[in-house]
Amino acid sequence: MLSDHPAQVLFTSQHPLTANFDLKFISSNDQVLVVTITTPQDFATANSEDAHTGFSTLMLDTVMGSSVFGEMKTMQPIATIKLTTDHIRQAKIGEKIVCTARFDGEIEEIAYVSAEIRSQADDSLIATALGTFMIGTRNRPLGDA
Repeated sequence: MLSDHPAQVLFTSQHPLTANFDLKFISSNDQVLVVTITTPQDFATANSEDAHTGFSTLMLDTVMGSSVFGEMKTMQPIATIKLTTDHIRQAKIGEKIVCTARFDGEIEEIAYVSAEIRSQADDSLIATALGTFMIGTRNRPLGDA
């Protein structure tokens, strides 16, 4: 594993995805990555204080992918090949949330990760996800040649 977790680099104002988010790396230990974010106004649904569920999906995928990067011995490209998200409720605009991703293992260059988003204020569950990620995608064919 790398000395600094890749999420500490990704979740900065220098990265185009996170530059306008209040996304913060909290910790990484025992194959668990934790980040917080305040739900941004840009994801508000029409005439509502609720965030679009796509926001939760984006955060879960990003944090789960980052957990895969954190377990690599050498950095290489990855791709989400399956993502299943269950939305329990919508995050509220301005709500501080905690996203926790657990690296569950790797078999034949496929990584398995589970994750959840909870409200920081009351620990209520917002969404859960299971994801599979292909490791080393740059040199892989997409199908039979």
